Amino acid sequence: MKKINRFILVLSVLAFIGCDFNELPTDKLEKGRFFKTANASALEQYCNWFYPKLITGHGAPQDYTMGGMLNLDANADQMLSWEKNDVAFGHHVAPTDKKNTPWNWEVIRACNDFIQNYQLSPESEAIKNRYLGEVLFFKSMDYFNKVKTYGDVPWYETVLEPGSEDLYKGRDSRVMVMDNVLRDINLAIQYLPKKTLVSRVSKDAAIALKARICLFEGTFRRYHNIEGDVKFLEEAYNAAGELMKPEYGYRLFAGSKPAKSYYELFIQANYQDNPEVILSKEYDPKIGKGNNVSRQMAAGETPIGMSRECMENYLSIDGKPYAASPLHSKGEGLIRELKDRDPRLLQTVATPEPGEFTYYLNGNRPAIQKVVGEKDNKGSCATGYAIVKYFNPAEVASDHHIGTVDAPIFRYAEILLIRAEAGAELGKDPELDKTVNALRARVGFNVNLTTSPGSDARLADQFPTIKGSNADLIREIRRERGVELFGEGVRRDDLMRWAAGHLLARKRYGMIIDQTLYTPSEVGALKKAFNVSDISQPIDIYSSRVSSPPIFEDPKHYLFAIPINEIALNPKLTQNTGWE
Repeated sequence: MKKINRFILVLSVLAFIGCDFNELPTDKLEKGRFFKTANASALEQYCNWFYPKLITGHGAPQDYTMGGMLNLDANADQMLSWEKNDVAFGHHVAPTDKKNTPWNWEVIRACNDFIQNYQLSPESEAIKNRYLGEVLFFKSMDYFNKVKTYGDVPWYETVLEPGSEDLYKGRDSRVMVMDNVLRDINLAIQYLPKKTLVSRVSKDAAIALKARICLFEGTFRRYHNIEGDVKFLEEAYNAAGELMKPEYGYRLFAGSKPAKSYYELFIQANYQDNPEVILSKEYDPKIGKGNNVSRQMAAGETPIGMSRECMENYLSIDGKPYAASPLHSKGEGLIRELKDRDPRLLQTVATPEPGEFTYYLNGNRPAIQKVVGEKDNKGSCATGYAIVKYFNPAEVASDHHIGTVDAPIFRYAEILLIRAEAGAELGKDPELDKTVNALRARVGFNVNLTTSPGSDARLADQFPTIKGSNADLIREIRRERGVELFGEGVRRDDLMRWAAGHLLARKRYGMIIDQTLYTPSEVGALKKAFNVSDISQPIDIYSSRVSSPPIFEDPKHYLFAIPINEIALNPKLTQNTGWE
């Protein structure tokens, strides 16, 4: 049942929690006005307010784009939009105000309000603690987002009143903030029940969030030379291991067959009975809560595409890197380069070849946006590698917002990758047969990763600095994350925590112009549009259209700028390095 989206927060709750720290009206300060009569339903409704704020999934219902996770990945190097992405290119500037930035404190205020007052509720301790667990989950998630974005941020544990000195405090160290986040997420795990409804925060989801937070923080500290990396990596390793225990009941989704299992995982309208999904965001057009994901892909109205860099990261079916495999040759065309690869590639992008993997291309060549294609540019993309993850052909129509495809927020595959990466970084057992090799086996890719893989020069170039004891293994696990979690909104976070921002300063490439797919006039148009002289080389997506090349300044671009107006309001706030 599409339950979460049906709740409407009562006006009394909105009045209590809808204000930011600096906007709190004096007539709303009576403590406990809501909580003194709050029963279980009211406490649940209070918590419902947090879901659309922090669980983004495919974006807000009724949105006209393809949604949150795909859009987030466009901030990095594997997903390319037709117009260059300013964040991915390092062309973004310091925002003037906090609107649409994580420097917004209404969630933290609402969490602290609940924590201070929930005991006033007449409900049982068990029920009150259950919703306290949800609030602590969301407070941990929001602070995690803030630390990822800004580094040091102010830590608040109480609702601040107008005139409070703490309204104008400086930034607390990320070490202190993340220690508090770890404390709070542990409490959330303690208070929350195990999963019963996949769209509701549970103990399982809190453990998954803890694993994600701790892997990020542990590796960020390791590769940015901040103390405390081992502690967080240990916590990530153990949290992932907890969810791998049989009593939680998680396993990888098998689908109808290995060749379709990965694709089928991401086109489901309900994950309640899916053994892999830990937490999801639901969409239901019957109640005005549909999405636009499949429609935008098929119509080509939001042209995106997988980068060639990403395409080449998928191993050949013989287990060798693409460029080193005898099954492939330099300069081969689009159809050939997509064959005999890790099967997840043809379950993530469409081939022009007719058959079960052509999806919305319907046997046609990719229509590179504004260069070739039919009048309405159906099936257009930015690179030639047309993405089909989350594409459900049953939901293609001229109407907007008919999409029912739900969004997996936490899934078991990510937990397995966290276990493997944290283990490899710590020099512990990454349990490869249960983690990476299980993910490969799910799609029928029977090439096992071992603890002593051979060196891949391409990966070594991407990630030259590895601090764990087995550099080649860590690099291979990073490759696996890029493949398995493509389009799930985590790629930029990964590059930031690995101190691999240099990859964002490189040129972005797309397909090789396949002369067997395009007419001579189309080949000429593509060559002219992308300034191609050597037809055997991949097209440079932006250089002929974007005057300023991508940049990445270290350390500036590892964090974002605090909104300028916030620093003007509070002289104790300091700006991040490079944004001054």
